[in-house]
Amino acid sequence: MLNDLHVPVPPAIVLRIARIAAFATRTLLGALLIAMMLLNVANAVCRYLFSVVLIGADELLVFAMIWMVMIGMILVTINRQHIALDFLANRLAQRPRIALTMFHHLVIAVGAAYAAVQSLDFTRRVAAVGQTSMAIGFPMVFAHSALVVGFAATALVAAVLVVSGGIELVTSHGVTKTKLT
Repeated sequence: MLNDLHVPVPPAIVLRIARIAAFATRTLLGALLIAMMLLNVANAVCRYLFSVVLIGADELLVFAMIWMVMIGMILVTINRQHIALDFLANRLAQRPRIALTMFHHLVIAVGAAYAAVQSLDFTRRVAAVGQTSMAIGFPMVFAHSALVVGFAATALVAAVLVVSGGIELVTSHGVTKTKLT
């Protein structure tokens, strides 16, 4: 269908690279989660069995969690797996369903872009004053940058999905979906 309108279809190698990148990212996030769990267990064991506090462990866990959530948000958007009430979408014909999905992605794109701009402004201010974390002196710009990266990439992915939906809407023919009763 896409070739009927002379729309360039991404080469198979691009799709393969994207899948490999997504797999690598998921693997990295899984490894990070395991490392966080081990650090948390070590911190608890040291604190309660040996009365030793691992200074900065809690800060590192918080920073890692922020990055995990923001990278995860990008992957969820790519996979179109945001939490949604799809009872309406499941009952629509193909073209209205595509339009509703485009609207959904547009809302995500606008909201994430706004959040990215606001986060960037705040991150610049944090960088200008050289703010560091209290326990280990870690630069706070690193933690706040996760918000910029996550929101900006999510906005970009959602915008691409809006365009993709538009192409699908234009190329789809009036195929109707049978209504479930």
